[in-house]
Amino acid sequence: MQQPVSPVERQTICVQAPARLHLGFLDLNGGLGRHFGSIGLAVDSHHTKLSLADSDDQPPSDIPVTDSSSQKITKLINQFYLTLGANIPPDLRQVSLIIHSLIPEHAGLGSGTQLALVIGQILAKYHQLDIPTAKIALAMDRGKRSGIGISTFDTGGFVVDAGLGPNSQTPVRLFRQDFPSQWRLVMLMDKSHQGIHGQTEIQAFQQLPTFPLQHSQRICHLTLMQLLPALIEQDIQLFGSAVSEIQALIGQHFAPAQGGQYTSQAIAILMEHCKSLGFTGMAQSSWGPTSCVFTESQSQADFLIDRLRGVIDSNPQLQDIELISTAGVNKGAGITIDGKTLHFNKQ
Repeated sequence: MQQPVSPVERQTICVQAPARLHLGFLDLNGGLGRHFGSIGLAVDSHHTKLSLADSDDQPPSDIPVTDSSSQKITKLINQFYLTLGANIPPDLRQVSLIIHSLIPEHAGLGSGTQLALVIGQILAKYHQLDIPTAKIALAMDRGKRSGIGISTFDTGGFVVDAGLGPNSQTPVRLFRQDFPSQWRLVMLMDKSHQGIHGQTEIQAFQQLPTFPLQHSQRICHLTLMQLLPALIEQDIQLFGSAVSEIQALIGQHFAPAQGGQYTSQAIAILMEHCKSLGFTGMAQSSWGPTSCVFTESQSQADFLIDRLRGVIDSNPQLQDIELISTAGVNKGAGITIDGKTLHFNKQ
């Protein structure tokens, strides 16, 4: 085991990680011995950013921090010292973290994994330990189903993982590609709703029927022979068509647990309007409620947002929906030490 050394004295250490979208599973059936397998993308809409306080007195954070978030942060710090930092003497564990920004919780954006990885890497760098992201994820109890958040933390971009085999500790990344810089996503967020999480999520996976083998086969075929080639060739129409079909198959399976194709019925109404305008590439991320529409340019994204705002303004049931235009992120999480920023980018 790598031996810890004394903390870096008075260095300012800050880590920022982007949100991620989870666009679907490859094989929930696990018929060939591997379960899950995921498709996803790092996005620039939200970030989790924390830094190590450089004094014994913790200064205020940049944002209001809920009791729930504070408890999670404390739990993750303790988890680090119970596992990866178990050999660090107690007198060297007195750390304080400043919270600059947090990805919204239970919105389908990977907040839990990114918070765990950010804290893990801050503490690792503080104690001069070189620990791979996957090992931090394992120690922090992340990556039980999807490896998208782990991969996007390291490399950003559009990624596909192979899920978990009999001997896997965390999901194996199969594919990573830069997301086209000119493409934009219109994200729809329901501020009055949260996606399924915690014990309810565990129960949902246990109670849902077996995912049909033919659906897994179709998703794998679409991913390999349409989605990924269209991404590389930057064909937004073929890419969007593949995303929509994959999402339809996944949404159909999870509908009994989440109340339909989309967790938020308000977002479902708006996604139908997107479809009526001729858009494809419509997706809910994970359990939602956050959903998105892929567009080929900023002008197309602006057009869609303008049309959706018109619908929102005319419907009182849609007033809690927030619209965001965002881009993909093609870099790993950023780490700043004494003003110098590097990116993980371990491809």
